[in-house]
Amino acid sequence: MVMIGGGAAALGYGVRTATQDIDTLTNLDGLGEAIAAARKKTGLNIPIEPTPVADLPYEFESRLERVLPALRHLALYVPEANDLVLSKLMRANAGDLAATEELHQHHPLSFEILVERFRDEMSHAIGDRKRLEQNFLLGVHVLFSELKREEARRALSSRKNR
Repeated sequence: MVMIGGGAAALGYGVRTATQDIDTLTNLDGLGEAIAAARKKTGLNIPIEPTPVADLPYEFESRLERVLPALRHLALYVPEANDLVLSKLMRANAGDLAATEELHQHHPLSFEILVERFRDEMSHAIGDRKRLEQNFLLGVHVLFSELKREEARRALSSRKNR
């Protein structure tokens, strides 16, 4: 199963920012019994749902990371940290920004990788491109600095001018 969103940030990267559900890219057919058993055993009735749309980099599947390898009957994967953060920055609400900041504190992200993947692997993201770019630049500012935000802006605009 491939988890995304806040559940992936919590399970894969120790982010404690609250999440209300577990989003997955995986069809849950055949997992109903296991989900019910997990809910019964833990006493937690957390919704687990496949998400119809997710904005992740084109090549994210080649970089998935396995979590909880001790699970015998379920292989659980989360996006690599930079990929997960890019998906959160497409929306860039306060909760997403807080989660990305906490993830970056525990698992330092690469400024260069974020810029490269946004530029080269996020052209399919849903929404107005200018708004998505502004959300990304806001995230760069929060995670790195004002100077890095300007550096990212220049890198993105130099690509457009080619």
